Amino acid sequence: MIRLYLRSLVILSSLLFLANGYTYTVEEIFTNFQTAYKKSENFSASFEETTLYRNRKSVTFGRFAFAKPNLLRKEYVSKSDDKKITKTIVIDGLYAWSHVPLLNQVNKMRWNDPSRRELLPGAGASLEDISKNYSMKLVPDEDVNPIGIYLIQLIPKRLISEENENIQQESSNKEILEIWLKKDDWLPVQFGYINEFDDGSRRSVIFKMTNIERDKKLPTNIFEFETPKNAEVIDLSN
Repeated sequence: MIRLYLRSLVILSSLLFLANGYTYTVEEIFTNFQTAYKKSENFSASFEETTLYRNRKSVTFGRFAFAKPNLLRKEYVSKSDDKKITKTIVIDGLYAWSHVPLLNQVNKMRWNDPSRRELLPGAGASLEDISKNYSMKLVPDEDVNPIGIYLIQLIPKRLISEENENIQQESSNKEILEIWLKKDDWLPVQFGYINEFDDGSRRSVIFKMTNIERDKKLPTNIFEFETPKNAEVIDLSN
């Protein structure tokens, strides 16, 4: 009787697992993502970026285009007029440029590793380094799992030296990267960044993408930055 009960419990648990959409392991989901990502040359989308910090909330909107390995154009727009650009960020493979029209000021920084393959430039995670530098966890999300979207958390590791051996441990730095992947094509529809600071405060950013287009023909100069006339350029690349 006990064996029959246990068998029924296992079957019921399996059915609940499938009903909730958890038919893949985190490794299978990430492998599917890597395969789809490597086949894609570029993608573009509109975005909504929500930042929560110390009981304050800010929401910004815009559009971006990304091409591998490390080219990005990201434009923030006014909430009342999506044709009015309030900030532009361009990564051209060698430098990262940031321009705020209201100040007519440009910041220029060197892009440290031109060969680095990012999940998304500025996301802080390289596709090739994930298994080495991050532990992965599949997190239930009742809102999106039923429609075939899976949430993966990436928790950074660090290498420490102990008795001349490298040992991987969870980082004491409280940083988490979250990726929501859609089963249809196994590409991301949303990113999340969580930072927990020593004083107990927490900063989280949700980067939600809509109108996603993959491998669209992009203008040849979209990832080139042209310094606006009379703009003050602050060169931080040296």
